[in-house]
Amino acid sequence: MIFLKWTKSELLQARDCTIEFDESIAFEEEAIARIHHLRKLQNVTVSGNIHYDSTSDLAIANLDIDGCMVLPCSITLEDVEYPFHVNSTEVYAFHKVSEEDEMHEAKGDIVELYPVLFQLIMMEIPYKVVKEGLTDYPKGKGWEVVREEDLIASKEKAIDPRLAKLRDFKIEK
Repeated sequence: MIFLKWTKSELLQARDCTIEFDESIAFEEEAIARIHHLRKLQNVTVSGNIHYDSTSDLAIANLDIDGCMVLPCSITLEDVEYPFHVNSTEVYAFHKVSEEDEMHEAKGDIVELYPVLFQLIMMEIPYKVVKEGLTDYPKGKGWEVVREEDLIASKEKAIDPRLAKLRDFKIEK
């Protein structure tokens, strides 16, 4: 497993205080298992660079994350592959950070991207995924799943039985 972490001294020793990276990463199964609507992460790659700015004592990471997540279909619960792409710039401070600051606090003199990558990917999980080309919706005894468009159309055609007699009523002038 690649953790994508660097010390402040490694960043200072790098050419122009910048380190380029392009890695394939895997996430721990325990972390994925805690997210009930995520079944698997596959083919996750992260590329970009991290630069140390000595005047502000900050490390700035430019991230480009690609991969595929496997999610349950909202209708059938079958596996659906959902590709994702994330671009992000993350800032790490080597000093104490308040909650209002939009940056991460480095742990000691170590910048670790792995936890932030996982958070960025989790924010990309959609609320609902439907398997492409789904035509047969599930049904059972006394129930069935219908498309929203079909439900609306059937409601527009249906007449409330309490008001059905009014259809025969003719207004005369």
